[in-house]
Amino acid sequence: MPAAKNFYDILGVSKDASEDEIKKAFRKLAVKHHPDSGGDEQKFKEISEAYETLSNPDKRREYDQLLMFGGIPGHGGAGGYAYSGQAAGGWNDILDSLFRGEGAFGSDWGQGFGHPGAAARPRKGSDLTLSVDVSAEEAFRGVTRKVTYRIPSTGEQQTISVAVPAGAVNGGKLRYARRGEFGANGGERGDLIVVTNVAEHPLFKRKAANVTMKLPISIYEAALGCTVEVPTPGGATVRLKVPAGTQTGQTFRFKDMGAPDVKHRGKTGALLVTVVVQTPEHLSDDERAALERLRDADMRDYRAEIERFRATI
Repeated sequence: MPAAKNFYDILGVSKDASEDEIKKAFRKLAVKHHPDSGGDEQKFKEISEAYETLSNPDKRREYDQLLMFGGIPGHGGAGGYAYSGQAAGGWNDILDSLFRGEGAFGSDWGQGFGHPGAAARPRKGSDLTLSVDVSAEEAFRGVTRKVTYRIPSTGEQQTISVAVPAGAVNGGKLRYARRGEFGANGGERGDLIVVTNVAEHPLFKRKAANVTMKLPISIYEAALGCTVEVPTPGGATVRLKVPAGTQTGQTFRFKDMGAPDVKHRGKTGALLVTVVVQTPEHLSDDERAALERLRDADMRDYRAEIERFRATI
């Protein structure tokens, strides 16, 4: 026996379809199957039931949850659900009502999808989301913030202490169980999800627990080598020995000098220092003369690879 179609199958849309996609699919099918236009009355009823559910965010959410458990065994209709109501008016009234966004069969249809007593069963409240702004330094070391938010259903304000962990990343999420919207019919509260917005640091960038930075050096330091004191996110200083002949883009790694790893307690990322060789934009007469002498005395072929390629063209 073929599996029963669910509401998404009936409308011919995917389970992650947007509201607009659902509405467009219904209108196309409604015109095709409208009884007054010679369409199939039962088919029109099916697509109307599907649209009634999927166009309502709350009903769609409940329907998706039930689909995850295979629907309600032993019931007819799409996806294992049965509609037991009767249309009060003709199909034209139903279609007009749907297009106005008022639903096909009245505001009480769909509670529990025809399952007696389902409307009274406990339902968990929805999750709530808020964001908290922290500086880059606070994200490195961790910080605690008190935040106040409003419960949509009651309008009451609640305050919670948010512990932003050391090593927090931009867009990271903290979940506080049962601090969200109140449940219905005795159901438990939803969760509160706090998203961290970490400000940009003027020197350091993040790659998970690793911290990157660019270290400018002069052409003289790159050619001769040098030692540079480099700051770390933790406030310490490390000494970087830049070898003679270092090129732009060369990266040096300092183990355990990055940010705390929020995914692996007790571990710390690396500090990655990338050298950027800077060429002077303005030269004095003496500098220009000295560099010209060095250039004229330099017999190295820096573009030998390019010349070999050109010779093959």
